[in-house]
Amino acid sequence: MNVTQTSPTTTPSLPPAQRFPKLAELIDYLDTQGERAKLDVLARLLSKVTITRQDLEGILVFGTHGYRRNRISCSEWYELLALTWRSGHCTPIHDHKGSSCAFRVVEGTGTEIRYSQTPSGLVCPTATNSMTPGYVCAAQDADIHQVLNLQSPGTDLITLHIYSPPIKKMNTYQFACSAGPDIDPHAEEQHC
Repeated sequence: MNVTQTSPTTTPSLPPAQRFPKLAELIDYLDTQGERAKLDVLARLLSKVTITRQDLEGILVFGTHGYRRNRISCSEWYELLALTWRSGHCTPIHDHKGSSCAFRVVEGTGTEIRYSQTPSGLVCPTATNSMTPGYVCAAQDADIHQVLNLQSPGTDLITLHIYSPPIKKMNTYQFACSAGPDIDPHAEEQHC
């Protein structure tokens, strides 16, 4: 089971826009927001960002049992995070209830699986995207997806995420039903 971890809270000596100069324009824009940001605006902003692992080195912490959310900056209307993923780490299948989410792949190759809900309440995959550095993914509200690092062991994935407003709650979904048929334990005793 993969668990989401949040990095410890620390009080940096510099404001985020100064700690991460390549994100300064993005952070300055986000800090002016007084409402939920539009999804297409978030995607466009991230498409303009040029950032590497080295630019984020001071904040990157990897989880041992699951991906890790490392906060860069936040307000009432947004949260900017660097997510770190070891090989095999993945999100649950989820939506973004009440939040717009856009992210950019910084390093590695991620996999996104998009789903649609079926009448049974389970979900069915509808698309798979391979996400290389520079790829921007955007989802909001009832969009259902899963993000995974399916690369070989030892190969990291780093993504830069914006949630607007910060995601407080999301729905999670199941892909598969219970394993196998309901078998009568006395079936072997019955003869034809």
